[in-house]
Amino acid sequence: MNTYNWIIDALDCKINEDDLQDVVYNVHWRYIASNENDITAETYGAQAVLPPSKEDFTPYNELTKEQVIDWLEASMDVPAMNLMLDNQIDLIVNPIDVTPPLPFKN
Repeated sequence: MNTYNWIIDALDCKINEDDLQDVVYNVHWRYIASNENDITAETYGAQAVLPPSKEDFTPYNELTKEQVIDWLEASMDVPAMNLMLDNQIDLIVNPIDVTPPLPFKN
């Protein structure tokens, strides 16, 4: 069974928005799967997030990784990402293509 891990690389912020400071609007992320033999596959990207309401706003310096991951998981198809990464690992373990050495000299 594979395990999955989010890495948050950066958070893009609006300096001021609706009287709030450092409002996150974009999350740069990596999502990594690994199997029991430490074979890994990775995908990455950036995901826009909706602006918070004043009642739900968390100051930038109080954000947690878990909170940012919750934003990502609410807006992305994580089961599809897991399947894609599982397939990548399976192809590493059980390749269907190879690039052998050339049978001649150039």
